[in-house]
Amino acid sequence: MDHLGEAVATLDQGGVLTPLADLVRQVYRRAADRHEPELGDDAMSFGTTVWRNLTNLGAAQFAGLPGVDARIEDNSLEILCAGYIVRLYSLQGGTGASVESIRWEGSEARLGGAVENSRSGQLALDDEEQFPEAFTGVVPRRRHVRVAHAGDLDTGEAVAYLGLPRDNRDGGSPWFEVQLWIGQPAHPVLTASGSPAAPGPVLPGEVPIPELDVLVRSKRRGDGVPLSALA
Repeated sequence: MDHLGEAVATLDQGGVLTPLADLVRQVYRRAADRHEPELGDDAMSFGTTVWRNLTNLGAAQFAGLPGVDARIEDNSLEILCAGYIVRLYSLQGGTGASVESIRWEGSEARLGGAVENSRSGQLALDDEEQFPEAFTGVVPRRRHVRVAHAGDLDTGEAVAYLGLPRDNRDGGSPWFEVQLWIGQPAHPVLTASGSPAAPGPVLPGEVPIPELDVLVRSKRRGDGVPLSALA
């Protein structure tokens, strides 16, 4: 099994992926329902709402789940489970943006996971020549997992990807491996070599959820505006 497949299986077994997928969908749909361009809302306010809701609601939702530590680090949601570290970042350009467009530069928190994943001598604690068997599996290789997400201002339909970030400051893909998780992509997903990725298995959380029980108000929508990522 590849590194991403191992991460997905472990996080799903830990009860992380399906509720997180549900939360991403719900937050985007509710943010779109509350979006009022005639009252001054724009892409920036939409992005801020999504970012803060995912952060605060995610920390509350996973609190107390056995084997999972959800916390707010650098003003963003961070989920730790079985040695994996999951963080969420939004895609600039909304649902039309390519997952390959994401950049890890700009903050130490963003870049740190990609750099650690990219170290050839990464401390894995699963090598018998390095450490005793008691440490086996404590820290998986390429333990940093990232969710790249975006949503439509009008419909609230979300698109999200799961992947292993790669330090690409010298070029190449920002991902070692990445798979579509939620919604429909506007661009093909590529591998680190730049070739189209083979279709992946159905990931936990991909099954459609029921429509939210919210009051949909009739209102005029402004012209579509690309989402500026603030997470």
